[in-house]
Amino acid sequence: MRIKLVLALALLGLAGCVQPQTSLDQPLGSTPLSPIPLASLPGWQSDDVAAALAAFVRSCKTILTMPADQPLGGNGYAQQSAGQAGLWQNACNGARDVTPGDSNAARAYFDAYFTAYQIGDSALITGYFEPEFPGAKNKAPGYNVPLYAKPADPDLASLARADIDNGALTRKTPVTAYLADPVDAYMLQIQGSGRIILPNGDILRVGFDGQNGQPYVPIGRILVQNGDIAANDVSYQTISGWLKNHPDQATAIMEQNPRYVFLRPLGPLPDELGAPGSLGVPLTAGRSLAVDMADIPLGAPVFVATTDPVTSQPLDRLTIAQDTGGGIHGAGAADLFFGAGPDAEATAGHMQQTGKLYLLLPRPAPTS
Repeated sequence: MRIKLVLALALLGLAGCVQPQTSLDQPLGSTPLSPIPLASLPGWQSDDVAAALAAFVRSCKTILTMPADQPLGGNGYAQQSAGQAGLWQNACNGARDVTPGDSNAARAYFDAYFTAYQIGDSALITGYFEPEFPGAKNKAPGYNVPLYAKPADPDLASLARADIDNGALTRKTPVTAYLADPVDAYMLQIQGSGRIILPNGDILRVGFDGQNGQPYVPIGRILVQNGDIAANDVSYQTISGWLKNHPDQATAIMEQNPRYVFLRPLGPLPDELGAPGSLGVPLTAGRSLAVDMADIPLGAPVFVATTDPVTSQPLDRLTIAQDTGGGIHGAGAADLFFGAGPDAEATAGHMQQTGKLYLLLPRPAPTS
């Protein structure tokens, strides 16, 4: 689970509309779902669906080890058809027979095993990534900003950010690593995982280890209210830049968000995959999605239709719900994982795009 900055900072309204469709008859308050043919999804025929299937298969390997009644989230029809691990057995078994890398075969598989539903009228799509910062495993000259693991003591684990900044955890809980800049430490916590470049050139992968349970306050909104950043210019880059350019004010601004995210070392992971998300599956750049699991079940394929903020080109692709985020609320919000490195940062940091989400739910298993 991550604590998402950009989404919580968004001051944009959701725009766009669609032609009325026949919706499912669902309980009051359930996520609005409207059936739609897969072939009608924007970019469905041109998307590399095989890449999404590979991410889905990774999810299946984890889901099939769970108890059949393990809850995965969702509500209404989404919960009924995909909200428990056992409901995925038929679709997961079918995925094993698809030739890896064959997008046409992958499209045929999803068409045979799933039904697509548009979620509401529009959605806000944001992005996240794994930042890379120089650091050290032990405190050293130039590296004195701690990234704490979650304390075993519940009282310590619930301390606010200001208390932690003032040394309340010093020598009382393990330190995962040390960074040079408190702003980098803050931004790494917001993303929920990252890569620390050690002095010898090795990479230490760190990931979410829990949070302190304090309310999340988006500091970007505070900077906008103070007139420090324009409302239409809120991004990872502008927030980080302002904090670093105003070191005399940065600590006070960051401490207005009392929530603190604990981070742990992850051990070896393939370079091309991200840290494990809430489903326990390593994330795939461009194919893993963070959602509100109160509305969208973890493990479910979700087709995203939006626009790339850097190129202004369509960004239409099939993703897999493998993560959650503290700033993602409701079915009309999702956070696309972009991986690591400068390109991922450039796109994810500016990603606040309106778009549409389409939830793929498994068809019932055939009865003999």
